[in-house]
Amino acid sequence: DIDVVFIALHGGKGEDGTIQALLDLIGVPYTGSGVMASSIAMDKETSKRLFHDLGVPTPRGFAADASEPADALAARITSECGWPAIVKPNAAGSSVGFSILKSPADLPEAIAQAAVYDSRLVFEEFIPGRELTVAILADRALPVVEIIPEAGFYDYLHKYTKGQTRYEVPADLPAEVAAEAARLGERAYAALGCAGVARVDFRLTPENRVVFLEVNTVPGMTETSLVPMAARARGIAYEALVERLVASAMARPHRCRA
Repeated sequence: DIDVVFIALHGGKGEDGTIQALLDLIGVPYTGSGVMASSIAMDKETSKRLFHDLGVPTPRGFAADASEPADALAARITSECGWPAIVKPNAAGSSVGFSILKSPADLPEAIAQAAVYDSRLVFEEFIPGRELTVAILADRALPVVEIIPEAGFYDYLHKYTKGQTRYEVPADLPAEVAAEAARLGERAYAALGCAGVARVDFRLTPENRVVFLEVNTVPGMTETSLVPMAARARGIAYEALVERLVASAMARPHRCRA
């Protein structure tokens, strides 16, 4: 007798399409994206290839197994990314296992930290600049949010600890840059076949070039989360946002109950 499931799980089976597949099988509507969009977005290696083929600017990089020798990985970073670089688990969220690599000496510890979450790792060039995110609600971009950590990088601590990060919404950007971030966000959302709300993360280089990082199909909905913040800037209260997501889920066709 469940009318709709509101999915607010993060990482692992809550975000990679597994719980979505279960709900599809038993015919229960749910908020957010379906199995395919969720699984591709969670797999950074696969989604990176997709967006590269679509002409969406992405960081240079590659994926490799954590068991690969560190010296071989260092050589690939030098030729395919350059230093500094970043490493992160291929399929994880909330910036867990993320490290910035300043030199080959950083590799062993960084690989060990990332491998806790996934045996497949993604290595990318480090993009200097500003951190931007665009929430896409029902195919349309909400105002761009700039994320400004008080110190260091926007890691797990800065994401979930009050006072560790400042936010500007709408971000203080030239109109053409904000429009480009919105356009790329909407394009990424559509390419994956997302539904409901998703969040697309970018880096903005000192030259004002917008570089795609990843899509989050189950973005946070807490008081420090970015989607409610962007919705408020558009005049959408938290309760109204939740109601929209529920109504959207119930309006989509779903399989019959097993």
